[in-house]
Amino acid sequence: MKKILTGFLCLVLLAGLLGCGKTTVPESNQGELAGDYPVKITDILGREVVIEKRPEKVISLAPAPTEILFAIGAGDQVIGVSEYCDYPEEALSKPKMGDFMNPNLELIVEQEPDVIFVAAGVQEDFINRLTELGSKVIVLDAENIEQVLKNISIAGQVTGHRQEAEELVAELEARIDEVKHKAAASSQMPTVFFEVWDDPLMTAGPNSFINDLINLAGGKNIADDLPKRFAEFSQELLFERNPDIYMINNYAHTPEEVMARPGFNMLKAVQNGQVYAIEDDLVTLPGPRIVDGLEQMAKLIHPELFSE
Repeated sequence: MKKILTGFLCLVLLAGLLGCGKTTVPESNQGELAGDYPVKITDILGREVVIEKRPEKVISLAPAPTEILFAIGAGDQVIGVSEYCDYPEEALSKPKMGDFMNPNLELIVEQEPDVIFVAAGVQEDFINRLTELGSKVIVLDAENIEQVLKNISIAGQVTGHRQEAEELVAELEARIDEVKHKAAASSQMPTVFFEVWDDPLMTAGPNSFINDLINLAGGKNIADDLPKRFAEFSQELLFERNPDIYMINNYAHTPEEVMARPGFNMLKAVQNGQVYAIEDDLVTLPGPRIVDGLEQMAKLIHPELFSE
């Protein structure tokens, strides 16, 4: 149940929880990091934050920043995370600072962190309170893959892992370019509907990660004209636009359950067996694993181009 609630909050309240892997900084380079400071960064809210020296104690209050920090080799500097930070595995052993929507501010202040990373949306309420208590707060969030790459770079500058961040960004850009290049080779643009919630039926519109992924993967989101990022979508409109491909997150339903819904046998996607589930975190958390989500989506939309 917690996983389901997390996914829904991530899609509806947000755009900000991030993700992936791990590298390390050679000990011989540690002494050189002092020359990178002070650094001034501008976060997703346009706030300028000056980091005077390499932070030794970092707290992350959202899954996405946590994943980014570990991905660029800053995991040893992380002294606390939220209860919802479950990736990578190393994050599970970090002290818990409360949950995503209700962090334990007293406990956080007791740790005397050098920097605190938060997500946008509901966590913006904590920025002033933490800042007034003397903490450096950086807000990371994103609406598309380009902004994710920028956030990785920011995290690298802040934590003293600039080189690792640059290398990770370059690797991800190469994978994104490969998907775009292959998708461009097709003359077909299958229509796609992505279900983010079923009761009421909701989907992703423009300025959402999911819309960005569908476009990059060579598909056409049938809900790209919605007035906001996530909104209700009537079954009448769904049947009228009749997508070639129907996608869902994997946390609530299975493709078989979707295909068995009353009337859904009239959809082309159901008739052709093109109803698919994608791991929730790969399309909702704006971190490195978003490129994994892009590659999976591309294989589903254009299997003829992305077969192993």
